[in-house]
Amino acid sequence: MATFLNYSPSQSISLSDRSIAYGDGLFETILVSSKRLHNIDDHLNRLMRGCFKLSLQFNYEDQQKLVTFLNALALTYDTPHVFKVIVTRGEGGRGYLPNHDILPNVIVSTSTAPDFSKIRSKGVSLGVSSVPSTMNRYLAGMKHLNRLENVMAKNALSECCFEDVMLDDNNYLVECIQSNVFWFKDGVLKTPILDKGGVQGTMRSQVISRQMMHPVEVGRYRVKELESAEEIFITNSLMGVVPVTNFIGQSFPIGMNTRKIKALLNY
Repeated sequence: MATFLNYSPSQSISLSDRSIAYGDGLFETILVSSKRLHNIDDHLNRLMRGCFKLSLQFNYEDQQKLVTFLNALALTYDTPHVFKVIVTRGEGGRGYLPNHDILPNVIVSTSTAPDFSKIRSKGVSLGVSSVPSTMNRYLAGMKHLNRLENVMAKNALSECCFEDVMLDDNNYLVECIQSNVFWFKDGVLKTPILDKGGVQGTMRSQVISRQMMHPVEVGRYRVKELESAEEIFITNSLMGVVPVTNFIGQSFPIGMNTRKIKALLNY
């Protein structure tokens, strides 16, 4: 693993950085293979949307500096890797109110990419988490550093399941612990709306924007909608499109529609 702070090699950060005290920042997890950054535009768009929402002082010039660094770094790896980018608000300010002149810190770490080829081929089992997804429309969609419910849900995940779907306080589907969820029903591709919680995944955006074979419906759904689905799959930036072959004990096929979307997105 290699780690960088503000584009220089480093393994430490100030204890006064606001990411430590408040989780005050954002992150992106980017797949790198064949010396290129996958879906980098979607990652940057989400990062910049989050910076705007949180009023982080990270502008277009900062974005370009980050991209230049990541592209150069990607050229140094011959095997698939994961680049994790964290942008914190920076250091300064006692309590919740930050200093007005605070400058963000940029942390980049690299690690070998996991091999998800087996589960992409064979599919996975999906359960329902006992841990609810936090509802907050001000934070919805962002990949912010406050991920405690995901940590709790991962700890509670049954050994028989690869993932759990998480529900909001009204028992509507939101997302999975580390992925977004899609399903087919009567020729329509469906996925939960993320206006009150959840992460707008980069692969989720790719699926919605690039596939033209099926109408897409984004809405509020309950568990019974998944139970009556014809095909189910989950997505994230590292594993791509992964079929769900079992949902709370019910078997599902790896259907032709899912296979076509996997092929379209080169996963």
